[in-house]
Amino acid sequence: MKEARRWGTVFGVVLLFVAGSCFAQAGANTLTCVGLYSETAAGQVSYRVGSGSWVVIGVGDVVPANAEIGINVAQDWIELTPSNNPNAVFRISGSDSGNVVQKVADVLKGQPRTVSFPQAANGQSDPKFLNKMVVVKYNSRHVYRQPGQRGKDIQYGDALDASGTVSIIAINTTITLMKADGKTLTVVGPLTFSVKKAIAGEQLYKYLNAP
Repeated sequence: MKEARRWGTVFGVVLLFVAGSCFAQAGANTLTCVGLYSETAAGQVSYRVGSGSWVVIGVGDVVPANAEIGINVAQDWIELTPSNNPNAVFRISGSDSGNVVQKVADVLKGQPRTVSFPQAANGQSDPKFLNKMVVVKYNSRHVYRQPGQRGKDIQYGDALDASGTVSIIAINTTITLMKADGKTLTVVGPLTFSVKKAIAGEQLYKYLNAP
């Protein structure tokens, strides 16, 4: 009886170890949404596990390792990072030829774009990012313009120079930017604002009761 209890205890410990290892691995193989654009109310970037229902993805959501991601509008896109590596980013875009569906495992096999963020220490700013703000996350389409240049769609990890402006096009959509000292600022649209003013902490909104 004692021998049986001993082996039962060992089996239980092994089972917990295996379960813990699988959980850790699943966490490492998940994707976190850091940027998202859906052009119309009909467009929904979603995920599902197996034959389950499609779940609409929001910025900050974690997509399970065993899920597949679907985009049903050609102009829509999503940017995702491996949940354990914010410096690598994958982008999935819609297609004119029909719905796009990709498994998380297949996305992770692709070649990510590499981005970097300020490494601030002891309250000091990272000199590589002075007079810049880095895009940490965004919801909807935002455009960055520098003087004399055409605007470009903002992506996760973009380092925006102080000389430019950011246009948040849609109402109640947001962008979060990181300063050289590691502090972040979330701006709500619709609004066009100077990156220089954002770095300086100046009031970006016309009305004092705005966020």
